[in-house]
Parts: sequence; C-alpha cells; structure tokens
Amino acid sequence: MARNKAENHSRTEAPRGRTALRVLKAIALCVALSGAAWGYVRVRNYVETTLVYPRSIPEVRLANRPAWMSDALAGQIAASVRPAHISPATDGLLLQEVASRLSRNPWVRLVRQVRRLYVDSPGDTIEIDCEYRTPTALVASRGQYILVDGEGVRLPEQVPAAELPRLMFSADGRVIIRIIEGVAALPPYQPGEKWVGDDLQAGLDLAKLLYGRAVAEDVYRINVANFRGRRNARDPQIVLVTRYGTEVRWGEPVRQTFHAELSPVEKMERMARILKQYGRIDAGRPWIDIRLEKVLCPRDEDSMVQAMPGQ
Repeated sequence: MARNKAENHSRTEAPRGRTALRVLKAIALCVALSGAAWGYVRVRNYVETTLVYPRSIPEVRLANRPAWMSDALAGQIAASVRPAHISPATDGLLLQEVASRLSRNPWVRLVRQVRRLYVDSPGDTIEIDCEYRTPTALVASRGQYILVDGEGVRLPEQVPAAELPRLMFSADGRVIIRIIEGVAALPPYQPGEKWVGDDLQAGLDLAKLLYGRAVAEDVYRINVANFRGRRNARDPQIVLVTRYGTEVRWGEPVRQTFHAELSPVEKMERMARILKQYGRIDAGRPWIDIRLEKVLCPRDEDSMVQAMPGQ
C-alpha cells in the first residue's frame, strides 16, 4: 500500500514539474522578447536620431555645373530648392519636391537626377544633376535687353543698355554674348517661355556660329530687321554691326537650304582674309558686303560702290 501511495505521489509531481518548467520557459521567452523589443526601440531611436537625420538642413550641390555658370547663379539655383526644415535621409518625397521645383526653374532644361548624399552626416547634402539653358544672346526689345538661350527661351536676366557690358564681355574683355536686334515679335511674358520667331532663331543660329571665333571679336550686334526681305528685298537679310558702328552685310540665314549667296563657311573664310589684310573685318569702311562673289564697299571719295580686289 505504501508503494502505491509513492507511485501516486510520483505521478502527481511529474505533471507539476513539467508545468513549472513550461512556466519558466514562458517567463524566459517573455524576458527575451522584452529585451529584444527594448533593444529594437533603442536601435530604432539611434538610427532615426543619429543615422537617418542630418544635423542641419541639407546643403544643395550642383553636379556637372557648366563652365559658363557664375557663382552667383549657381548659388541662386541651389537656394531656390534648398529645404526649409530637417528631414530624414530616407525621405523620398523631399527629393520629388526638389525635382519638381527644378523642373519649373527657367534656367533648367532637364532634370537628370536628384539624390541625398552622406558628406558629414546622413543626408546632409542634396546633389542635383541638371541640363541647364546656356545663355546665347541678348535680344533688344523696347529699351531693354533680354537674355535668351539657343532655342529662344527667355531667361530671367533683363538689363538696360547701361548694364550690357556686364553680360556681353568676359573678364579678359572677349565677347561672350551678342545682341540680336530687329526681332519682330514681342518677348514672352514669363521667363522659361519660348520667344517665337524665325528671325530670332536665325539670329541665334548666327550667334552660335560666331561664338568663340577670333574673326568675329569686333561683332557686337546681329540685326535681323530685314529678315526675309520684309523691308527691302534687295538688302541683306542679316547685318553684323561692329564695335565701330560699321556694318558687315552678311545676308542669308545660316540654316537656309538653298544658297543664292556664298555659304556660311565661305563668308567666315572671307571675313578672316579681310581681317588679315586690313586689321578689321569691315576693312575700315562704313559698310562691307560679303554676300556675293566680289566684296562690295563704298568708295572713299563718294558713296558709290566698288569691288574690293583680292577677296
């Protein structure tokens, strides 16, 4: 009987032992989970406060900044898209907003990429990679001179005559931007809009052809007032105006498919020969006509036209 009592007690204690073990395991699991949760919160807080958030509002850096762009303009573009507050480095909406604002900037032709960089702290720099509109000419309109790119898109810069040298010449005095005058259409109201007109585009094409050419260093203005002979069919369509106030009568647009005159290449070569021979592309005359086989200019003693030899 005693033996039966012992066996019954043993059977009773075994389930109790297993129950206690289960309880201990459950407690250990709860402790482990609590520790893991506490550790996760600590790590999350560390990541959010130290690894994700920059120490200050991100700076903006221009990638592939073009050589012609001044420090002032680069700073202006960067300031226009710099965030107003600190945000996590993982904030994709911020990058979308920056890209959207860049796409509306008149100086930006195309937004290639916007990204966050780790320079000194996470996401402390926003790098923008854009294609910018290159200033090509100043267009005269109602006493003002408006900057446009090679496609005729109006840029934000607009100056009176007194401020022209600041935009027209480089630090060493070379011509970098020429004036186009005689454009028929009025300018678009807002920067970023295209200034429509075949006469303007013809002037821009010629401005691109002359850019950086030593032979054209004395050319300050491109006059398109008689484009397509709208004033006089016999007069040249385009006239180059020099720093001396004299004229080089250029003639047809650069892109004209059928040339009744010399080609643009031949005209440039002729200008180079005249410059070499006379020291000036106008040969020191009030005007010179380089359109046809012979170069024409006024006589010294009167206003009659003569052909210049050797050209």
